[in-house]
Amino acid sequence: MATKRILLFNGVRLTVHLWRGGQLSAEGEFPSDAAGFSAFATYLHQYRTSLFYWLADITEENFQLEEIPYVHGRDRRALITRRLKQYFYGTPLTTALTRGRSSEGRRDEKVLFAALTRPEAINDWLDVIRQNNIILVGIYSVPLILAECAPRWLADEQPTLLISQTASGVRQSFFDRKKLQFSRLTPRTPLSALNIPSATDIARTIASESLKTYQYLVGQRQLKPNTSMRVAVLVTAEQKPAVQTHCQTQELLQFDFLDLETIAQRDKLKSSGDALTTDQLLMHWLVTKPPAQQFSPPAERHFYRLWQIRLALTAVATIILASGLLFAIKTAVDTAHLEQEASIAQLQTALATRRYNALLASLPKTSITPDNLRALMNRYESLEKHTADPTPLLTHLSRALDDAPQIELVNLDWKIEAALNPAMSNAQNILSASPNGAGDTAHTVDATSSGSWATLNIQAKLPLGLSTNMRAQKKLIDTFVHRLQDPQTSVRLLNMPFHIESGKSLKSVQQADDERNESAPVFSLIIARPL
Repeated sequence: MATKRILLFNGVRLTVHLWRGGQLSAEGEFPSDAAGFSAFATYLHQYRTSLFYWLADITEENFQLEEIPYVHGRDRRALITRRLKQYFYGTPLTTALTRGRSSEGRRDEKVLFAALTRPEAINDWLDVIRQNNIILVGIYSVPLILAECAPRWLADEQPTLLISQTASGVRQSFFDRKKLQFSRLTPRTPLSALNIPSATDIARTIASESLKTYQYLVGQRQLKPNTSMRVAVLVTAEQKPAVQTHCQTQELLQFDFLDLETIAQRDKLKSSGDALTTDQLLMHWLVTKPPAQQFSPPAERHFYRLWQIRLALTAVATIILASGLLFAIKTAVDTAHLEQEASIAQLQTALATRRYNALLASLPKTSITPDNLRALMNRYESLEKHTADPTPLLTHLSRALDDAPQIELVNLDWKIEAALNPAMSNAQNILSASPNGAGDTAHTVDATSSGSWATLNIQAKLPLGLSTNMRAQKKLIDTFVHRLQDPQTSVRLLNMPFHIESGKSLKSVQQADDERNESAPVFSLIIARPL
């Protein structure tokens, strides 16, 4: 972090103070002459990397409070620039502070225009700063600092005159609704400028200047006549008794006393061993809470802008570097974790390999190689998957026979066919109608599907008592066939116990062979299921 130094200018001499960790220490004092400028240049060259704050506590300052039309953006900037040139011609050290909007009429914006009216007293010092390429943060004045920090400890929003004692004199700053409206500095008298003023002299000056400032504010119509005004006096504990004696509350002036040590302690200003002064508190506020507005033109702050850019780039580079380091650490941790897992996997693989080799060694020696044995087992598993079992067909047939106990099996022939016999898919099923002749459609199986089929060739006989009743034979066979048919089973009737072809007389097969030989009617059929 850059070191911060304050250049306190009182119009005659320049005092340099180092701010570090909330503590101020004086480093030098330079008069406004050639020797002072030369010594100041040597000092700047020694501390050219520091940040320098210029604080002016001079009488050559002016304030103008005016209402301007409420506009935004470029129009507002142009209007304020024109007003500053009209009020403060010949000085570039100007600024403007917004004071809110008016509550009446078109609600114009209230703006306090401020300037340091004698720039030539500062330009000689600024030339030395430019020649040494010093990082100048800005040019500030005591009223700007009071406008930023004093409202925090002013009691209320009533008109208040804040009086503070600095090394340059007694400063009176007028606040209305906690906003700065006016400020003036009463310098020391020539007699007291040679010596440190006593507390009695300070008290008399505060009492007289308070009344003069009140009359001035009434004349400028910033206060209504016969209106009481609060006067807040910022004093040290040593000065307070004398000031209280000479500053008695009157009808128009109500004095109130603020303890400088209490405010400094609240704002974390550390004591340097010397007596606490208002100048130290002002410089501390300048570093810790710099005002948003300042007097220096943009050209004077060129190196400060470069420092800000360099700081931003350094911060971005630091963030990128930290992110890269974090990513590298995470990658290293992940890599170590993966390497550990890989080593564990390799160890497990080695153990499994040794166990496998031990098992192979424990097996009896065979003439077949492991590869041939593996191929043989694969072939065996393939054959086992394609091996059919007659159990489903036999179970299906058993259930059908349970429903038709009159039918008696004569012969069964089970086999595996590579493809279904075309006769089973193309032959006309003579028993496609239901036994009751209702014409119900029988279950069909896709006989054209590819794959192997399990077939069961069935030969059965009917009861001998039905030898002469062909209608009963046909009804019983139709019922049996329909019982065998389902979505998974294809049924084809091969032979009937009698001839049913057209053009022939209706008689049994046994009668055709030997009309005098009576035996049980026999029929045959085939059922098939895809594997």
